[in-house]
Amino acid sequence: MGALTLLLVVLVATALSVPLANRLRLPYPILLLLVGMLLALVPGVPALVIPPELILPLVLPPVLYTAARRTSWTEFAQSWRAIGLLAVALVLVTAFAVGAVLQLLVPGLGWAAALVLGAMVGPPDPVAATAVAARLKLPRRLTTILIGEGVSNDATALILYDVAVAAVVTGAFSAWTAGGLFGLSAVVGVSVGLALAWVSRRILDRLPADPARPALSFVMPFVAYLAAGGLHGSGVLAVVTLALSLGRAEDQGGALARTQAGALWQVVELLVTGAAFAFVGLELRSVLDELDFEVSRLLGQIAVISAVCILVRFAWIFPIAWLNERTRVLGGQVEDNPTGWREMAVASWSGMRGVVTLATALALPLTLDDGTDFPERGRLVAIAFGVTVVTLLLQGLSLPLLVGRLGVQEPPSERRAAERELTARALTAGRERLEQLRRDADDDLVDEALEVTEALLHRLDSDPAARDEAGDDRQRRLSRLAELEGEMLAAARRAVIASRGERGSDPRVVDEVLARLDARGMQPRVAPED
Repeated sequence: MGALTLLLVVLVATALSVPLANRLRLPYPILLLLVGMLLALVPGVPALVIPPELILPLVLPPVLYTAARRTSWTEFAQSWRAIGLLAVALVLVTAFAVGAVLQLLVPGLGWAAALVLGAMVGPPDPVAATAVAARLKLPRRLTTILIGEGVSNDATALILYDVAVAAVVTGAFSAWTAGGLFGLSAVVGVSVGLALAWVSRRILDRLPADPARPALSFVMPFVAYLAAGGLHGSGVLAVVTLALSLGRAEDQGGALARTQAGALWQVVELLVTGAAFAFVGLELRSVLDELDFEVSRLLGQIAVISAVCILVRFAWIFPIAWLNERTRVLGGQVEDNPTGWREMAVASWSGMRGVVTLATALALPLTLDDGTDFPERGRLVAIAFGVTVVTLLLQGLSLPLLVGRLGVQEPPSERRAAERELTARALTAGRERLEQLRRDADDDLVDEALEVTEALLHRLDSDPAARDEAGDDRQRRLSRLAELEGEMLAAARRAVIASRGERGSDPRVVDEVLARLDARGMQPRVAPED
């Protein structure tokens, strides 16, 4: 079996894993990890060799972009404190805790090399966070925080990783330099994302809907990641900023462009996620081949470091979440449903590691500047891989049970109520547009269009049966009805899109209602019953 054949097998397995994972009630990345591990143990299966410097630029941009598209600036702003405490502070705390424990487990390793492992296993994986949040239907606030953490924490981890690796390779380290690098990287990353979003919006406004707009939408996350990296900025923050900024531009596009972009990124997310997690499993063989020390001792070190990652997250989230709630209360921001211990437990148990941990491990230099081997490189790579497998399997497989036992899921009635409210808002906007047309012109079809489209908007999820139409007059009436319906749907879309930036708006509900309006807008006009 060649490498290309293996890649095709992985992609086919990815497509087939979704229905199987749904039947087993598991996040499909977990299933693909197991598939990759089994393939790695099959004799004759080649190693899928990808240059380490290409792994992050190929995997992170589409994964981060699709995750960030599901939220909005408004939701990020509402949860900025919680996201920052997880994506920045918790990653640093975890990295230093892992480094301290590793020095006890491997005497003489040194702080810099120990921090390299801390940076590798510090950030939970954005792919896992997105997949779990979507699969388990977690409450909106918890979903926003987990996705926000997942798409932001890699920036912290990768900066710390670069500083720690440089300290090991060169033997020099400066806390001031590290702090300055972190601040500069964040500013440059956000600036690049905003600049490319501005340029992209100007280009998108002048491109036809098909196929140029989806093509540009696909390419820009990679451009943002590489451009920010070339300017010594955070590619992660550049991609996230681009996604949040371009979301509004995609909303303003036509129904066809919006539907194409949504379908494109669903496919990209599925294939990239599947290939990434299968790749994690396939790396099992190369990790085992590099072992040159006692396996039982290594397994013990993996267990200890995994426990440190899990326990530090619990020890951080519970008191920080409580303090965050107290701060909100003191600031007069009282919520009807404050964060409880059940939500804290689920958030604490949602710390699966994944592709970023493995990619940074594989990217470790082989030698130092003086030509000597990188200290304990094989051990660091093996522990990083082991922590990834332990957290994905232990936490990923048990998280659905924990969520079900604690009842931490968004009530279906709450989701339906939000959807009904937004649908009613769309209906009102559409009705007002038709009333305006009635005032502006004497059109005998306005009443008929109002009756038909009002019924349509009350039943956005139903499709009337098509009938054949004949006769010039009938076609004229249908053409005018389609025009009036288009005006009403356009007004309804504008009302729905405007709600995205409002405080308390659920982007998932906005996307669902908008998708139904778009689907109706692309359907052929059918005649009402006589």
